[in-house]
Amino acid sequence: MKKILLIGDLGNTEKNLSEYLSDEYQVQLCTKQLDNVQAMTGILKPDLAILSHLEEENDQPLLDWFHEKHEKLPVLIVLGSRETQQHKELFEKEQFKKMTPPVNKTTLLNKCRQLLQSGKPNRYASGKKKVLIVDDTPVMLRNFKNMLESTYDVVLATSGRQALNTIVQEEPDLVLLDYEMPEMNGREVFEAMLADEDMKHIPVVFLTSVSDRKAVFSILQSKPAGYILKPTEQEKLLGTIREVLKE
Repeated sequence: MKKILLIGDLGNTEKNLSEYLSDEYQVQLCTKQLDNVQAMTGILKPDLAILSHLEEENDQPLLDWFHEKHEKLPVLIVLGSRETQQHKELFEKEQFKKMTPPVNKTTLLNKCRQLLQSGKPNRYASGKKKVLIVDDTPVMLRNFKNMLESTYDVVLATSGRQALNTIVQEEPDLVLLDYEMPEMNGREVFEAMLADEDMKHIPVVFLTSVSDRKAVFSILQSKPAGYILKPTEQEKLLGTIREVLKE
């Protein structure tokens, strides 16, 4: 899930903005004091900063710091008054974007999606396809990652819900999905993917430690692209992925 640092006076305006965003993003509120913003930026490592109600003189040190220390971090500024000449000079810098009141949930979310989408790296910049591995066992995640990382870009998730958020952000070419997980199991994740227009085309290979005939039949009833018994060997894993991706 992408992270947003929301900077302001922590009044009703900021609380409303936070509520608008919280369904899609991890939002952290922060006061405008420069030392607080510096500390929270270091801890959260946000993908986007939002400054509520720009005060030209008081907020200038904050903007200078962002431009000097975090030039690649997009900063969305919600204007609290009409645009001035100083504002115009500020928005000549690519880093800073603006919104003018009134701000509603739809316009704010659309603006954030636009800024965060435009900041995504090229999915194939490395020349490798991307595989998401989903497993609630850290040892399994590490083992599968070690087997695949020389051939594919590997992304990890430790739960079903985290997997769905990661799919939206990372757009993997294939998902290796643990079938037996607490809270939201592999079948439930797969069903959620099939119900989503942007996810249903992504092939899923189930990972399972259950090898009896009845359990395997139940897994195959979901019609995944394939399944692998854990533990597995590297060549078996790579062969299955290559077959599914038609490489």
